[in-house]
Amino acid sequence: MIKNKLSLALLCTAVLFIGSCADENITDNNHGNKGGMSFEVSDVQDAPEDNPQSRSLAAAEPIGSIPFNESIAADACLQETTIDGVNPVKRTPETRAFLKSTIDADFGVSASKNGSNQADYFYNERVSNTGVMVNPKIWSTDASSLKFYAIYPYMDGSNPNQKLVQASANALPTVDFIASTDIANQTDLMSAVTNEISYTPSSGGAAHVVPLKFRHALTAIRFGVGSNLSWGKTIKSVEFQNIHNKGNYNPATHTWTTGSTTANFKLDNINVLTNGTLNNVILKDGNTFLMVPQTLPSGAKIVITFNDGTSITAKIEGGKWKPGTTKTYMMTEKNSNWEYIIQATSPSAVGYNISQTGAYGIISYRKVGTTFQPVKWRVVKYQESTDGGLTWGPESDTKPTWLTALSKENGDGGTIAETGTASIKTSIVDLLDERNAKLKINPKGSIGEYYDLSTHDIKGNPTSRNTANCYVISHPGYYKLPLVYGNAIKDGNKNESSYKTTNTGTFILQNFKDHMEQNITDPWIEKTNGGANNGIDNAKVVWADESNLVSNLAIEHDVLGDGYLQFEVKAENIRGGNVVVAAMRGSTIVWSWHLWFAPDNVLDKIEVTNFQGVKYYFASETIGWRYTSWKETNYKQPRKVKVQIEQLTRNSGTVQKAEFTITQNPATIVKNGNSTLYQWGRKDALPGVTSVSEGSFNENAGGNMSIQNGIQHPENFYTYSPSWYNTPPLGYSYINLWSMRNITISLNDNPVIKTIYDPSPAGFNVPASNAFTAFTTTGEDRGPINTIGWNGGWVLNNKITNPNATIYIPPTGFRSNTNGGLHNVMLSCNCWTAIPSSLHHAYNMVYGPSYLEPKNREIRAYGRAVHPVAEQSNP
Repeated sequence: MIKNKLSLALLCTAVLFIGSCADENITDNNHGNKGGMSFEVSDVQDAPEDNPQSRSLAAAEPIGSIPFNESIAADACLQETTIDGVNPVKRTPETRAFLKSTIDADFGVSASKNGSNQADYFYNERVSNTGVMVNPKIWSTDASSLKFYAIYPYMDGSNPNQKLVQASANALPTVDFIASTDIANQTDLMSAVTNEISYTPSSGGAAHVVPLKFRHALTAIRFGVGSNLSWGKTIKSVEFQNIHNKGNYNPATHTWTTGSTTANFKLDNINVLTNGTLNNVILKDGNTFLMVPQTLPSGAKIVITFNDGTSITAKIEGGKWKPGTTKTYMMTEKNSNWEYIIQATSPSAVGYNISQTGAYGIISYRKVGTTFQPVKWRVVKYQESTDGGLTWGPESDTKPTWLTALSKENGDGGTIAETGTASIKTSIVDLLDERNAKLKINPKGSIGEYYDLSTHDIKGNPTSRNTANCYVISHPGYYKLPLVYGNAIKDGNKNESSYKTTNTGTFILQNFKDHMEQNITDPWIEKTNGGANNGIDNAKVVWADESNLVSNLAIEHDVLGDGYLQFEVKAENIRGGNVVVAAMRGSTIVWSWHLWFAPDNVLDKIEVTNFQGVKYYFASETIGWRYTSWKETNYKQPRKVKVQIEQLTRNSGTVQKAEFTITQNPATIVKNGNSTLYQWGRKDALPGVTSVSEGSFNENAGGNMSIQNGIQHPENFYTYSPSWYNTPPLGYSYINLWSMRNITISLNDNPVIKTIYDPSPAGFNVPASNAFTAFTTTGEDRGPINTIGWNGGWVLNNKITNPNATIYIPPTGFRSNTNGGLHNVMLSCNCWTAIPSSLHHAYNMVYGPSYLEPKNREIRAYGRAVHPVAEQSNP
């Protein structure tokens, strides 16, 4: 007899054996029984986890809760769990070799032949644990098939607690079993049944080797102290009372018939503290009760006795103990005095190019009085924020894609932090490539029907005609623009307020002039002054900062005689850039236009409230802005993920949780660009690059500024001289060149009435002189900058109080008033307003890396950027 026969079986993976649906293979292997038969022995719990023949069919039972009867244990209970297998543990590959078999003593085998249900071939033949029959048997040809029934351990009748019985002569045996009340003398019981196996002639005198897969017939009963018990008591004994101790087991059907007698089963002198180690199983390994499977009878109970003489009782009557399973009763407390603590510390935020964070730390324990115990923890949820933590997405069981791994996702807990690190991705995008790629799609117009830029808005929606000196092109195609002065047509109507005013004065240009300095009388260039300019016959590229952006320029007239400048934009050539095109009468330029190649969102409006409380609607980008390089992370705000952790032990159903946050900061890796620049009061876009790709540009055309020279020579930069500040008409010192009704040189928020010399796209104009005061918190020069930070230039808040948006006004640099030289691109920003501050100067915003001046005054002959705002009738 094998005493307390759990041995290695108690460590094996838990699955119950069910006979396979197909005939079992017999191998030829010599176990010293030539011409006979032998057996290949395995415990079903030795089967690989992925073996479908070894999967358990026992239904998993829910966790139960059993109260104690005594008032001293009102807050305590027993948690009851059932798992398949007898004391199973998941085995590693390293342990499987020496855990091959739990059958380490003799067993008995019976065999029935030719499909009978009798032990008519042999009965209870003794077989060693190596599979060799003590009395060898030959498989003779009179048995066309055999079915084998094995019982472990071998029973010869000497042990009254385990004996074979037969209902009749030659009947298959069953087992009368009595569970010993002495845990040290309990024995295991296992059986194996094969399918019907057909006779195969043995070759070479080798033995027929029959595979036997054993399964456990008894129920293993364990007891322990759970995770939530704060009593300071010592358990002396655990006793199961009024338990059926006898039964008859039928190996063929793997069923039990329970007897009527009951007994008590006790383990004494345990001496285990109730507030010792969490989830401590007391009855285990050599101290596991092996019991008759049964439905527990009336009066069945568990009695726990403490060293102080007190005891508590839990009724377990009606419970089910199934064969081949392990039942565990854990003593725990409903509401304990334990205080559960779990704390998490977050690692510092890391840069865009860092793939591993610093350490996060987890402290997890519980305490009562001066007693501290570690509490296990695990990661349970993730929650992502893409806006720097302002809002959070839903909780998820999976990590966001940029968080690839946590080095520690669970731990044993303790008062000393367990640490781990996070592995994260670097996510960089080439935004310039993306920006240019979008320009190459959705062509407009056709060779037979050119797309009219003045009758569509920037998004491509049809509109009434709105003309301007600047048109944004966001797609390839065939385009045309009308030969109209600036914004002289608005909403489909003549817009005389763009070239005439009733205001008078020395420095008021009452009627705006054409290229010959004649009063403009009609929006259409060829119809003004009674058709004096009729006969526009060709067009050209004045200058371009990228090559081949436009091709096939021509002048065409419709049936009404209205003239248009038309051109083609090819998909293979389009990219961010600027072109100035001109309409000519003979060799004389009569007017020119700026074509800005950019996405269709560059005029999206950003509401800005200045220091004076006046709202302006700035365009998203400075006129003519183009990126020459632009790589950033694919997130603009710090991206974060909150990692939620929880303790695995809970008090009264409440689980303690904590969280730590992983943060990766965004970055601009490279951001460069330039824009078109403007001399104050001129409509003409000037290049923000040192050399142009097409056409020509003269950065120092001398001090010869005049209306005529400016219009006829948009390629010239006229340097500072008396021609800029002499009294008109000798000097270009008018004060209403960009704001028709302006009569002042003071800072103000007066409405700007757009003129035909304004360089802005349709619906926008050069801003009023106070427009930029939002960008210092005092509204004054050199005040604190109202910004979220420098990112290739200041990214500015849209309000001084409670900002809800930002605007990027890039450092476009400037052209010198003395020689036209280009300076400080990507270092300083210089943006004109529509209002002059004197005959020599005009208001503008200027900034550098350490300052910002919203009310700066600068000489009008400088070349500076224009960041337009929506016309007040078009907010």
